[in-house]
Amino acid sequence: MAGESACPSKMQSLPLLILMAAPAWSAGPLFNILDYGARNDASAPATDAIRSAIQAAKAAGGGTVWIPGGNYISGPIELVSNLTLHVDAGATVRFPAERLPFTPGRQQSVEALTPVPLIGGRHLENVAITGRGVLASDNAEWMKLMPRQKAAGGDPGSANGPNWERLLQLLEIHTPAANEAYLAAAAELRPSFVRTMDSKNVLIEGVRFKGSPMWTIHLLYTDNAVVRDVTIETYPGVHTDGIAVDSSSNVRISNCYIDTGDDGIVIKAGKDADGLRVNRPSENITITGCTVHRAHGAVTIGSETSGWVRNLVASNLTCSGTQMGVRLKSRRGRGGGIENVRFDNWAMDDVGQAINITSYYLMEGEVRRDAPEPVSNRTPVFRDIAVSNMTIRRARVAINVEGLPEMPLSGLRISNVVASGKVGMKASFTAAMELHNVQINAESGPAFLVRDSRDVQLENIASRTPLADTPVVRLDRSPGAIVRGSRAFQGTGTFLSTGPGELKSIVLEGNVVVGARKPAVEVKADYWKSGEPPTEAEHE
Repeated sequence: MAGESACPSKMQSLPLLILMAAPAWSAGPLFNILDYGARNDASAPATDAIRSAIQAAKAAGGGTVWIPGGNYISGPIELVSNLTLHVDAGATVRFPAERLPFTPGRQQSVEALTPVPLIGGRHLENVAITGRGVLASDNAEWMKLMPRQKAAGGDPGSANGPNWERLLQLLEIHTPAANEAYLAAAAELRPSFVRTMDSKNVLIEGVRFKGSPMWTIHLLYTDNAVVRDVTIETYPGVHTDGIAVDSSSNVRISNCYIDTGDDGIVIKAGKDADGLRVNRPSENITITGCTVHRAHGAVTIGSETSGWVRNLVASNLTCSGTQMGVRLKSRRGRGGGIENVRFDNWAMDDVGQAINITSYYLMEGEVRRDAPEPVSNRTPVFRDIAVSNMTIRRARVAINVEGLPEMPLSGLRISNVVASGKVGMKASFTAAMELHNVQINAESGPAFLVRDSRDVQLENIASRTPLADTPVVRLDRSPGAIVRGSRAFQGTGTFLSTGPGELKSIVLEGNVVVGARKPAVEVKADYWKSGEPPTEAEHE
């Protein structure tokens, strides 16, 4: 009878070697979807067969649903607790674009009525998606069904559509909104590929994703999750973030390859008024050993920061051709913030902005707010951020840091970084920012450009490619800054430049500046006039 044992009708004929090689996840009962009517030539949908196998596993108290080698077409797969869904090597499961039923969830870190995920469920415990097979879906086909609303004229556009934008507006007036607003917006939304919600003890391992409707792996309100050895290839798909950790805790991500049309690995915690109402953090997260290619950001935090993101370490990463490398973003209205995060031991090539930290991020449909606001729960807070041990080659901008006048970015520490790029470092509205052992070789402008900051410490900083007509360091309205133990290499025109009357407030200690024609000068100049265009087209 199907499901009573490890599929004896199929397994008895297999060589003993194959049975001996069965991995540990198959210790429980094994439920082969072929025994439940699936066809491995994609000649008919396997949705019902997979559902039947899952229900049989549930009735048995748990087990492994096995998708053997072959080609399959399926609709959404709803998981149950105590289940492993194993997609074997040689198996490809394709999910066609279609209108799906709705279920409570989150879209762009806003609680909403959303399409059911292609694989996932709610209130799950002890679940795994494993194997060396392929899970596939075509982003372009989903975009035909649920297109975005592009910016035009004075209309900032929308990531989804007009009803979604209307819902966001209503949520700023009162949250939650009326049911009919959620229902109208739901029809404009695309599903996540994999989403676990209100779940714990989740493992996603080994599988390869080719294409995605929207976010590829979405951990929502999930505790104790592991994502490892996963390959995600969704470039250039719209909004196809690779791994999205959304108000989830105790998450470990390791040894993944991600090539995506949006952020590679992204951490979120709620957006604006709705996120402040829910107020659930993402915390205790480790990311290591991953390679990210062509993403918007390799590892991104935000911009949905309303419930706070804290206690994160991202180490031993490589990224190539990404628009950003380390990317932290929020804006006025989000509230919450980012604290106690560490980025260590990275190598980056051909990136847009290697290190980008901004409180001025704009999502599709949003408008920039430049005027300072009174500090409130709408004000995002960035503090205690450490970036260390990085090599950066051929960046467009090496480092870009933007705090708010009313809430400067506090406690940023950058150490042991060597970077080359068209533009060096720009930092504004910071407090207690420290640079230690940082070398930036920029093709234009000052290597280190800082303004409107307090308690700045620059120690052992340098540029090995100084420009004769541009200072290595320019400080504007940054009283009390300390420049210590730094060196001006031969060919330096001016090492340190400040505005008129500001040099007396700068502390200079132990610097070797014999290579500079002018060690320090006061001059009226505005190196901020030529503003950097955004690396990522905001409405792309």
